[in-house]
Amino acid sequence: MFFAFAFGTPQDGGPVARLLADCGLPFEDIGSHITHCILARDGAELAGCVGLEIYEEDALLRSLAVAPTHRGKGLAQRLYDRIVADARARGINRLYLLTQTAEAFFWRRGFVAAERASAPRAIAATNEFSSLCPDTAAFMVKDIGDAASHPSAAATNKPINVLFLCTGNSARSVMAEAILNATGGGRFRAWSAGSHPNGKVNPFALAQIHKAGLPTEGFRSKSWDEFTRPGAPTIDFVFTVCSDAAGEVCPVWPGHPMTAHWGVEDPAAFQGTDDEKNRFFARIYTQLHARIRILTSLPLEKLDQVTTQEKLREIGKT
Repeated sequence: MFFAFAFGTPQDGGPVARLLADCGLPFEDIGSHITHCILARDGAELAGCVGLEIYEEDALLRSLAVAPTHRGKGLAQRLYDRIVADARARGINRLYLLTQTAEAFFWRRGFVAAERASAPRAIAATNEFSSLCPDTAAFMVKDIGDAASHPSAAATNKPINVLFLCTGNSARSVMAEAILNATGGGRFRAWSAGSHPNGKVNPFALAQIHKAGLPTEGFRSKSWDEFTRPGAPTIDFVFTVCSDAAGEVCPVWPGHPMTAHWGVEDPAAFQGTDDEKNRFFARIYTQLHARIRILTSLPLEKLDQVTTQEKLREIGKT
């Protein structure tokens, strides 16, 4: 799909406001930052937008919206990539945002939750922060300056990319992805995939994620092939979560990331009542959470490669 991208002009205020209103996003003050908005058009139709409010080295990310008729085409990612590139070109080091519906989307792109009280004074004084978004909106932040893009992930602020693998990518790996993105403190960015994905995330896994107070949107059962294609994130760690006891064949990841086996039982294979299934899923969730807590506590920036590999394997034995 071809989209034409351009910065907004004052004349675009009306169409952008209507798009934001249709998407349930604040639009009342769009005119104040329309010239820092990037708009995507499909012919004459406004397909999407995203904008910045700039305050020296900080900026509030605003108005990331895609028209319903253009969703599922990767446009949100393309708008996000363009606005981040524009922010870096302007010398912006940190992006802040408020969201009620897209927390999972931004988690996957390296944003971390923050306390609203930690917002810089200029950000806290914006209309969106002070009046347009409710107190229930999640406040998130991401460093995008030079230090954040340094190639050595463990020694800098760049997140360590982690891929959780299993066979079906419906339960264990999805829960692990959710846990690490929520608890990694910005040091880690997690994905999940399967060697033979079954195409549907297990509802009992989503129930555990929801019970833990984490976002459940955006998860899908997908092939690990997606992470071997051009443009895919460079993976630093790969953890397989298949169960040896069940005789499962775990996928083997190509390339040279560090790998470790963190096998746990497959809750999707458990037979029982719904209550029994919920308890079984809760046990597996707790086991994964404990291992991930150990991972996030490791001083990876101080460990050599051999020691790091040993530590990662030890975690799988806990």
